[in-house]
Amino acid sequence: MTLPQASPPNTAVDALPGATVIGRIRRLLIVALVAGVLFPAFTRGSRGGCPGGVSSDGGFVDATGQAVDQAPRCVNLELGPNPLVFVGIALIVLLAIGRVMRVADETAAVRILDRAAILVVVLVLVAAVVSQVWFRLVSLETFDSDSWSLVSPFPFAIIDVEITRMTTR
Repeated sequence: MTLPQASPPNTAVDALPGATVIGRIRRLLIVALVAGVLFPAFTRGSRGGCPGGVSSDGGFVDATGQAVDQAPRCVNLELGPNPLVFVGIALIVLLAIGRVMRVADETAAVRILDRAAILVVVLVLVAAVVSQVWFRLVSLETFDSDSWSLVSPFPFAIIDVEITRMTTR
């Protein structure tokens, strides 16, 4: 008499209970890692200029062409990523894993992890787009006077402002 042969497990789901959830956690971690690496690449930029210049006799002129005693100010703006976005990515991942540990249903756990991955991507995309648009909207001419203010796209990016005097070199 022959015994029926048991078929070996052919999928990871058969091999390990909860493998689907573990796979989704791995995917969430990969998405968060890739988003964390790509975010700084898309939130970099710089702009600068010197409103005014040097006249033909070697003196300084302002942006309207009028002679001035002091050298005009040169403004340099640099856009960079805000570390709070990385904190946001980490919080999304940690909160999602914490919620998964409290649910009893595998489908609910998978749904939580999928939504967390989508939220990470949306956070990084919104942060990059808002910071680039805001950076392009900042006018360099607003820094020509003695008093100025800059509203940055906090918490998405940081804009460093450097103001120097023009040199004749």
